[in-house]
Amino acid sequence: MGMSLDTLPDRLTLILKTLMVSRSALAKALGVDKSLVGRWASGKVKPSSHNLAELTRWVAVHVPGFTMLDWDSAPDAFAERLSRAMAATGLAAAAAAWFPAAILEQASAGVRSRGLAYEGFWRSIRPSHDLPGRFLQDVTLIRRDEAAGRFVFWTRIEGMTLEGWSLLLQNQFFSVSADLNGLGLVFGIFNGVARDRAEILDGVTLATLRDTGGSPASAACVMERIADPTGDPQRDMRELERLALGRPRLMDPDAVPAPVRALLARDVTAGPPGFLRLLTSQSLARGRRFEAP
Repeated sequence: MGMSLDTLPDRLTLILKTLMVSRSALAKALGVDKSLVGRWASGKVKPSSHNLAELTRWVAVHVPGFTMLDWDSAPDAFAERLSRAMAATGLAAAAAAWFPAAILEQASAGVRSRGLAYEGFWRSIRPSHDLPGRFLQDVTLIRRDEAAGRFVFWTRIEGMTLEGWSLLLQNQFFSVSADLNGLGLVFGIFNGVARDRAEILDGVTLATLRDTGGSPASAACVMERIADPTGDPQRDMRELERLALGRPRLMDPDAVPAPVRALLARDVTAGPPGFLRLLTSQSLARGRRFEAP
C-alpha cells in the first residue's frame, strides 16, 4: 500500500469522535460489516487497498483535501489538520452527524459542478401572512463553500438578519437558517435549474410568525437574481448591506412582476386539506446560460 497504516486505528477513532459518527454508521456508508470497522479501529485488521481508498474518500468528504498520506502524517500535524477542517466547515461539520455520507458527497459534487450558477445577490418575494394580497421582500447573498460542500447565505432587510446554509441535491436546495435577532429557524426547499445559470428560483419556506405564540407558517417564495458577486467576500458583504439599506420590507404590489404575483397569489393549497404545495410542473425556476468572465 506504500504506507505502514500503524497510525490508522487511533486516527480513525479520533475522526469518528470528532465527526460524531458511529462505527455502524461508517460501516453502512462504506458497505462493510460493522465488526470490520471495529477491527480496523482496534488495529486487529488493516483495511484492504479497496477499503482504504473508500475510507479515505469518505473522510475527504468531511475533511477537504484528506489523502492517503494523512494516515501516516505526524500526530500533531494530523490533529491540527482535523481541528482546522472542523472549524472551517462550522455547521456543516455538525451536519455530518445528521446526514449519510452519500448525501454530503452528492451535495459537495453539486457545489463543485454548479456552484457558480447560483452565487450572487437575490431578492426573495413571498406573500404577507398579515396583509392578504401584499408581498414581502428580502435581499440575500448566496456564496458557495466548496470546502464544506454547501452553499452559505446571508439575508438582510429592515433589521432582520438571517444566516444559513443549503445543500444542493438533485437540483433542489434544502436550506436552514437562523434569525439572529429572534433566535428562530427558517427552513426552505427551492427548485433549482438543471444546466443554465440560475436567474429565478422558487420554493416553499417554513418559519414561525412574529405573533404571541410564534405560530408555524409556510409560504411560497420566489427568488430573483439582482446582481452578481464581486468575488471579494468583504466587498460582497458591504454590497449586501447597501442593497438592503432603505429597501422596505413590504413591497409595492406594482413592483412585483406579474408572473411572480400570479404564482404567489395562486391557491397552492388545492389538494389535501392543510397542505401547501408548489408543484415543479408550475415552477418559475429558470436560468440563462453561464458565461465565464
